[in-house]
Amino acid sequence: MAEAKDMGGAVIGESLPFLDDPEKAAGAADYLDDLQLPGMLVGKALRSEHAHAEIVSLDASEALRVPGVVSVLTGDDLPHHPCITAHKRAMPVIACERVRYTGEVVALVAAETLEAAEAATRLIQVEYRPLPVVSCPREAMEEGAEIIFPGGNVLNQAKIRKGEVEGGFGKADVIIENEYSTPSVDHLYLEVEAACASPNPGGGIQIWGSTQQPFLVRQNVARILGLKGESSVRFVQTTTGGAFGGKSEASLDVCLRVAVLARAAGRPVKLVYSREESMIASTKRHATFIRSKTGATKDGRLTAVQVEVWLDKGAYVANGGDNPPAFKRATYHAAGPYQAPHVKVDVHCVHTNHPYGGQMRGPGCPQVHFAGEQQMDALAKALKMDPIEIRRVNGLRVGTRTAWNQHLPESVGFLDTLKEVERASSWGSGGNGRASDGRLRGRGVASCLYGTGNAYSPAEAHVFLTAEGKVQVAAGVVDFGQGSKTVLCQIAAETLDIPYSEFLMESVDTAIDPFGGTSSSSRITMQGGKAVYNAAVKAREELLRLGGILLEADPEDLELRGGVVRSRSHAETHITLSEIAKAYVADELKQIGAADSIPPPARTDKETGQGEPYEIYGFGSQVAEVLVDAETGEVEVTGVWAAHDVGRAISPMGVEQQIEGGVYMGIGFCMMEEVVQHEGRMLNPDMHGYLAPTVEDVPDRVASLIVEDSYSNGPYGAKGVGEQVTVPTAAAIANAVYDATGVRFHDLPLTPDRVAMALLKARA
Repeated sequence: MAEAKDMGGAVIGESLPFLDDPEKAAGAADYLDDLQLPGMLVGKALRSEHAHAEIVSLDASEALRVPGVVSVLTGDDLPHHPCITAHKRAMPVIACERVRYTGEVVALVAAETLEAAEAATRLIQVEYRPLPVVSCPREAMEEGAEIIFPGGNVLNQAKIRKGEVEGGFGKADVIIENEYSTPSVDHLYLEVEAACASPNPGGGIQIWGSTQQPFLVRQNVARILGLKGESSVRFVQTTTGGAFGGKSEASLDVCLRVAVLARAAGRPVKLVYSREESMIASTKRHATFIRSKTGATKDGRLTAVQVEVWLDKGAYVANGGDNPPAFKRATYHAAGPYQAPHVKVDVHCVHTNHPYGGQMRGPGCPQVHFAGEQQMDALAKALKMDPIEIRRVNGLRVGTRTAWNQHLPESVGFLDTLKEVERASSWGSGGNGRASDGRLRGRGVASCLYGTGNAYSPAEAHVFLTAEGKVQVAAGVVDFGQGSKTVLCQIAAETLDIPYSEFLMESVDTAIDPFGGTSSSSRITMQGGKAVYNAAVKAREELLRLGGILLEADPEDLELRGGVVRSRSHAETHITLSEIAKAYVADELKQIGAADSIPPPARTDKETGQGEPYEIYGFGSQVAEVLVDAETGEVEVTGVWAAHDVGRAISPMGVEQQIEGGVYMGIGFCMMEEVVQHEGRMLNPDMHGYLAPTVEDVPDRVASLIVEDSYSNGPYGAKGVGEQVTVPTAAAIANAVYDATGVRFHDLPLTPDRVAMALLKARA
């Protein structure tokens, strides 16, 4: 159990140690693979080697003869051929009749040992009839393209229409048109997907796993096993070794597969993917192709923005169904944090025979900002304006409207983020030129906005008093390293005026925790925190009531200060939490507060896209400094200054760490990360071929700059930060490389060979 250290007094805005730091630092945290149960079997999946094929036949008879093999499952063994979710075009738990991407599961094995399970998978005979592979989302939309699903390859299309875009371009003095592309990217969390399941004698089942969606796991396990109610499924969260959005979806797959294996075997089963399995089969950041056209007048004011985006959805839909987060966010973030009178955005979400696209830190947003923020710099160059100034001229502020016509009445800290990076980076005194070693120096800036939380994503929270007089918070949300347990306990401690040292928070257990919604979309602090705040207000009232009974005092005369219920009129009259607990906590816990937080629903017009897709927005600006070797094409990022408007920083240290980690992830997205695919097969499915930044690849100077523009409906003004921090980094670096070289790069990643070839071509 995570327990707070003693930090008395006000705690909002204090940098407190994360609750689970001591456990992790001591090596005492239990991850899923540490779990051992009596009689536990080992699971293994057989995966398709084809990106697109019909399954002609499958024979598992030889696999069943392997000593130690207890169960082998194929798609035909599961009634009704269930899919991972109930959404149309969701991935089957086990493929039946057809596979749509390399790595899709065609059989599952449970055995006494991993060696036996692996031997069995090698003996399963599968005959395939290969089908044409669809690799490009734009080609997938063309007439005559191979059809992946009945009804066509287009999953969904969205648009924004505001004003008359052609008329807007007619008023422009400068128009910039470019095409951009970004690759598919892997999450590469340190802990791969893993789960364990154990059937109960009464027909229910318990799942242990590492996920961002505990309640979604419970819901879908109950569905595919045909259980009468979700209460027959208990999900317990284990310590999570990184997520970044991927464990919103890929972890659901492994939980459902281990559940059907355990049901079939009648024994506990653990299923842990290998690194290669994780890389070929898990969800990815969507690859994109983007076409942008931007117009402005001589004084730099935008007249029109037109963006068209093609998202590579891959083979299947994930949790978001036909409206996945990356699709929605790409639509509503394509025009950036700017005032634009005339806007036309079209986004196409298209199936291919690639691993299915899913949530990854800021889904859809780093891609469209990579394009949009380079467009802003290109406008500034054409108009001979400073890149920060053109953003300042067009930037959203209180009282303005977004590209989708949403009014912003408060908490718009965009201009303050620009001011902060301009100050901290000494922007005016920098500039391009040559370093002493001959490399080219450059600086670039990029900005972003980010819708906070999913509109209409309710959260619940409970507050308990323990038998020892401690306070336990339960909110049904997952702490996967971002510090949510710490932040939620800080909110409760501040609201109750009880020392932070008196607070506890367990990992999620669906048998105990209230529904907390998804632990994604930068919603935990704002939505989960608001629920905790509301529950703490009720807990305070209950503690005053219980204290009043024991003190024989009027609750109206009592106050809760420093964890002690005191009389306002008689200072000597008081009672401690442990004394209240001794009188009223008969069992382990007594619930003293429960509440929820229900944000307003999204309101958007289907024809124009205008409306309110998100409740509130975070804003950010980053300056990057680079050195470029013109001969080798190597780019070194020597510094990043990142300012982000978070509403209120509940835990400043936590916010600073989020900014720093987000910048590192943005550097990887820009400089090196790419899922290389050919005919639907991943060519670099390991950590030798897939490059991600190490400590040698990131700058010593990353300045995390917190801007606080408080939001009235957030807990103590907070509105979240976890995802927006990755969004502008790639564009800032690309703009810095342009500043250094005079060459504009439209395609990621900026690998040395790509940069060197472009510079050679420019010199020629």
